[in-house]
Amino acid sequence: MNHFKCILDRTSRCELRRLQSSLSVSKSKIQIPRRIKRDPTDILHALENTIPKDSSMHIMKNYMYHDDPYLLPVKKLDYRTYALSYESGKKTAKWIHKEHSDLFPKHLSNPEIKAFKPLPKYTDKSQVSEEILLHAISQCMISDALHIYKLLDTNVSNGTKQALLELLCFYNNERYVINNLFFEHWFSSSKEKYMWQYKLEINELYNFLITQNDSTAAAAHNIMICGLTKYSRLDEAWLLYKKCKEKDIPLNLTTWNYVIILFEKIFSKKEVKMDYLYDILTSMNQKKIKPNIQTLNSILKVIITLKIENLKDNIKYLLLEFKNMNIKFSLATYYYIIQGFINYDDNSYNSYNNFIEILRTIKNKRFTIQDPMDNKFFKHTMYLALKHNNKEAGNMIHELLLTGDNYKFIPTSIIENDYYNAYILLLLSTSTIDEFFESYEKLVPNEYVPTKQLLIDIINELKFCDPHVLKKHIPRLWSDINTYCRIDLSLKLILIRLMKMNILSVDSSLRTIFINAAWDCWNEIKKEIMTKGKTSNIIGTTMIANIAIILLHCDFVKESIEVLTYINKSDLFISIMNENQINELFDEYISKQCIKGCFLVLDYSVNSGFSNINQMVMKLHNLPEFTNVDRDKLINLVGEEVLHILDIKQLN
Repeated sequence: MNHFKCILDRTSRCELRRLQSSLSVSKSKIQIPRRIKRDPTDILHALENTIPKDSSMHIMKNYMYHDDPYLLPVKKLDYRTYALSYESGKKTAKWIHKEHSDLFPKHLSNPEIKAFKPLPKYTDKSQVSEEILLHAISQCMISDALHIYKLLDTNVSNGTKQALLELLCFYNNERYVINNLFFEHWFSSSKEKYMWQYKLEINELYNFLITQNDSTAAAAHNIMICGLTKYSRLDEAWLLYKKCKEKDIPLNLTTWNYVIILFEKIFSKKEVKMDYLYDILTSMNQKKIKPNIQTLNSILKVIITLKIENLKDNIKYLLLEFKNMNIKFSLATYYYIIQGFINYDDNSYNSYNNFIEILRTIKNKRFTIQDPMDNKFFKHTMYLALKHNNKEAGNMIHELLLTGDNYKFIPTSIIENDYYNAYILLLLSTSTIDEFFESYEKLVPNEYVPTKQLLIDIINELKFCDPHVLKKHIPRLWSDINTYCRIDLSLKLILIRLMKMNILSVDSSLRTIFINAAWDCWNEIKKEIMTKGKTSNIIGTTMIANIAIILLHCDFVKESIEVLTYINKSDLFISIMNENQINELFDEYISKQCIKGCFLVLDYSVNSGFSNINQMVMKLHNLPEFTNVDRDKLINLVGEEVLHILDIKQLN
């Protein structure tokens, strides 16, 4: 009872405080909180976080595709087409906003949104100021910043000139621009290497700043070393570094990290020793410059690329030292560790243990992007798991990818394709058929839409599996081919090879699926021949024979004869039908007492030079329906001597 009273008293006190708070607020002036910048899909992400996570299901489609459920893409090419069309509209709007700013005379939003405001055009010195120039620099508006700088007759402070020099060095090449269009970057396949471009403004700013006080000159030297290194002017960057070293010009942390990169580019394997790298760390320590994760990653890259002696011992020492400085490792660090301890280890057992131990160390961790090389981790490690046929490693890597927002380390669709292709092929090579398709159905299409090549690789691997186990999974593959690969006849024909009719029971539902698949392929082939006069793919008679066999096993005798007639009369198909197919087709026609079908198979066998002609002729000759007309036709096909020999054998 006393406890209950305490609860009531506490409740009443809380209500009193709430009342007093509301009274005080009512007397004060209402203040609208500052606007928080939100992305268009933030509300969707917030709602997603309220849904309990199902570990067996991960929906990875971008929210951009959910604007219209009827436009949700299902084919691989559609993802690219829809996304780039979506961003094309944004680019068009930006172009109109820039080129026709006169169409935006009024404020279109309240409170004001800067992006909607017409872009200012400066034509006179009185319209600009150093603050406006600094704003243009902060927004990385390179052409506008240069234009304003010229209007000001270069009459700005040294700090502003340094900021402009840094902008021009960082974005030296005009083609190296900021791309805020996510999907354009995602689907980009360009690996263009940008080269340093000499600009008059850079030389003027640099030559002026290095004549100023020591700190200003040092800052100018630093940014030039970084810019020259970034845009592959390595010899010039190295000479400038040596000049700074001789004159004891202080270097900042970023510049030291670029200098370490220069070691890899300038020197050969024989020239670089670990002592040189330790000297750099010693110099940084003497200058009281604390290294960061980029410093560690740069040194690791040099050690591994140049294969410096005592590689593993040096890596262990560096990791321990940087860990003692409380520097958290990035994914690039683990990428280099794996390269050092696995790629250069002759002992496969040790490699396996090291690989698994590293993956266990970072299990369930959420990483932030700290180094451009962070994006290399997932693709490289999944390739290693596939190379070592290590399913445990593959599953650990994939779980790490789906932890938090680690998926951001898959930066392009090309890397995503490579990663999932390796993972799915790893599951295929290390699982039973049923286990593989259980995993496959979780991944496709919830996380990934397979490429045509991946489906080809899967089908080519499955052809070695037991047909009795595989048969129930063929419909899923057939459905995926039709769904994700458009009308790809070559891929369908590859799958037709796995459809074994002779292992199905009479009442099996798969018979209907197989017959529809075979007839669908044949109709597509006929359509191509009728419209183009040829097939767009090089099709062998082996493929066509598979279609005929499926049709024949389901009592579609007339249709199978149509297929074989095309094979015999057309020169559009490569003659590579094998002897097993010939025997299966001929025996089926014999069992169905179809003389026309037997003649078609026999005709192909004679023209192709098969050796079992005599046995086939004997089976055909012994059919009760065999007539004298058929005998004459057979003589024209195989010759009278063959029949004469068979007649003698029968008499004996």
